[in-house]
Amino acid sequence: MKKTIKLAVVAALALGATSAFATNGTSLIGYGAKSRAMGGTGISNFQGAESAFTNPALITKSKKNTEITIGATILMPSVTFSQTGVAGAPGVSGTEYESTAGNGMIPAVAVINKVNDSFAWGLALYGVGGMGVDYRDDAAMGGAGAPNDNLLLMRMSIPLAYTVSGFSAAIAPVIEYGSLGMTSGTTTDIAMGFEAGLAYEISGISLGLDYKSAVTHDFKNTFNSNLLTATPQSKLDTPSVLGLGVSYSMDEHTIALDYKMIGNSSAQGFEDFGWEDQTVLAIGYEYATPSWAARVGYNYGESPLPSDITTGLSFNQALGSAMQFPAVTESHITLGGSYTFTEQMSVDLAYMFATGSQTTEVPASFGGGEFTATNDQQSLSVALNYGF
Repeated sequence: MKKTIKLAVVAALALGATSAFATNGTSLIGYGAKSRAMGGTGISNFQGAESAFTNPALITKSKKNTEITIGATILMPSVTFSQTGVAGAPGVSGTEYESTAGNGMIPAVAVINKVNDSFAWGLALYGVGGMGVDYRDDAAMGGAGAPNDNLLLMRMSIPLAYTVSGFSAAIAPVIEYGSLGMTSGTTTDIAMGFEAGLAYEISGISLGLDYKSAVTHDFKNTFNSNLLTATPQSKLDTPSVLGLGVSYSMDEHTIALDYKMIGNSSAQGFEDFGWEDQTVLAIGYEYATPSWAARVGYNYGESPLPSDITTGLSFNQALGSAMQFPAVTESHITLGGSYTFTEQMSVDLAYMFATGSQTTEVPASFGGGEFTATNDQQSLSVALNYGF
């Protein structure tokens, strides 16, 4: 069974992947095209089969027996690193180096089935996130030994949801495939977690709560977050995410607001990097008619990377994160829409522009200077939906 799951996930990853697509920390802002067009919202507002990615409690809201979505996001990152007068840092002072990690495609596939008016279940397979860089083309950064890191995370979940009197609850066992490539090699791992969701609707107002547990991967022989100690630490968590959402719908209009807390500070690996918990706020608007819909959104999450340097350890944490895992993207502007071909078939499109940078001042006691990481992105998402 484990081998079969791994082969299925690897086949999905073969669609393509990029090694620098962190947006909200290590996670994408949203997984389906509808959610991404609305700033990554979707915890309270039903979005068809793709709600299986965002809040499994919402799948009971389907008006059809079965809904299917097959989609993908093409992500186009632009990642740079520069340092000015930082003792011990690689690269030439004042020179900006651009990562050559290329574009990639992240799949998102979901099926939901409404068994009766009270119970629904589904299956979701989607890219959760990842991050990394590739500076090997720059001899001044170390050439073949320069940072070359590639973390990819792919998830399969099976949501089970029950509803009564406008209140829905769901649980979803999660199987996650992780692949981490570094200069020391590449390690893959399959780990377990869970997701739980709640939703309630009354008079056009919808409320939602979603919790994604941390998932612990063990990347032995590749990863060690305790380089300054004698005890190796090869475990790296996909951080937990607690999300709350509220939305209001009236006629053709829907507005949604989501809040997320990403638990980096308690995630193995990231806590050793000194990463902070990340608060994410997202807002989205939709105007929908029976044949088409238009959507816009905005998503903001402050960089979780450490910035205060007070010790040699914190210097290594801040510099290592900026160079190797630059999850500094903060502001995301999104738009998109849908077109309905028939009662059974429709297509969704979404575009995202995101930007972010972080400059860290180095105290004179640790050599002085400053270093800067940037991570700007564009993405295009498309999904084909079928329901019957």
